[in-house]
Amino acid sequence: MKICARCNMPLRDGDDFDSDYIPSASGAGITIYRHRQPCKRTDAPTTQADLRH
Repeated sequence: MKICARCNMPLRDGDDFDSDYIPSASGAGITIYRHRQPCKRTDAPTTQADLRH
């Protein structure tokens, strides 16, 4: 199942979306998906990179 990185909603068959591959130096990379049409961003951070240390 593909999940939009902006709104955390599933991408359904027929939805237009963009995908980006993000490589990782220490292991396998990740592919993220986003709706092509603007969608509402989620209020909660979805990755550790969003958190301040």
